Amino acid sequence: MGNTSNWGLCIKCKWWQVEPDAALASTTHGLCIEQSLQPYLLRVSGGSGCGLFVEGEPARADGSGACPPTAKPMR
Repeated sequence: MGNTSNWGLCIKCKWWQVEPDAALASTTHGLCIEQSLQPYLLRVSGGSGCGLFVEGEPARADGSGACPPTAKPMR
């Protein structure tokens, strides 16, 4: 997987997907839609982070914050 040179927080990552009306906050939970992680339905907070980070605006879709997430990836 990624490395520390592209490590970043989910709150600023284009692979983080949250509910349409969710506030972008470190405590908001959403779905990681990075392609290699999609099979895991990985639910993460804005304060989470990893080495697959790509800076960008988070995606939005209904069901992204559910337990387990029910949204389809929107990117």
